[in-house]
Amino acid sequence: MKKILIMAGLLALVAIAFAQPSVVKADKDNHLKGLGVHFGTLSANGFSYRSFGKQHGYQITLGGITLGDRDEEYVHFGEYNGQQQITLLEDGRRTNLNVGLNYIKTLAQNRTGRFYVFGGGSYLYSRVKQFEVDFELINDNLTWEDEYRRMDTADRVKWDNRHYYYVGAGLGFDFNLGQNFHWAVELPLTMNQDTEFMMYIPQTGLYYYFD
Repeated sequence: MKKILIMAGLLALVAIAFAQPSVVKADKDNHLKGLGVHFGTLSANGFSYRSFGKQHGYQITLGGITLGDRDEEYVHFGEYNGQQQITLLEDGRRTNLNVGLNYIKTLAQNRTGRFYVFGGGSYLYSRVKQFEVDFELINDNLTWEDEYRRMDTADRVKWDNRHYYYVGAGLGFDFNLGQNFHWAVELPLTMNQDTEFMMYIPQTGLYYYFD
């Protein structure tokens, strides 16, 4: 139901926008360049550059972020058949770097903005700090899980490199907000490196266009 509402909302915005009479823009407006930020699986997340010709365009996005906990858990709950000691591998801080390249084809255009189809892909690299942590049982069957406390043994640290790829295509609308600012709303159909479809996860971006 949620996916249907998202699709209906996007189509309604497009219908309202193109209910206005179309206009022919001057040649200088048919080639636009913009800088901004974009967020999405297919587009990647981060700073973004867009270039539009009369009918064709492209977008490049590059970004990075560090997130996650610096320290491992002190207390852990789980079902381990009453084992007195367990060793767990826990993810700590991670650094994500991603880049995306999308092709854009303009379908229609008026004063409100630009309706387009787009396609392309993105790549996400994640470097994750992992801890091997020893826990000892301190309370069994406290609820429906056992309670374990971290032992004083030294943690073993290692790094895990993870790679994610996304390809797909979809529909988008670039709203003209005035004063050279534009807001992009997109609805892609995306497939990941495991050939699993991630259907209709919206993307968005905010840009400033300059001559």
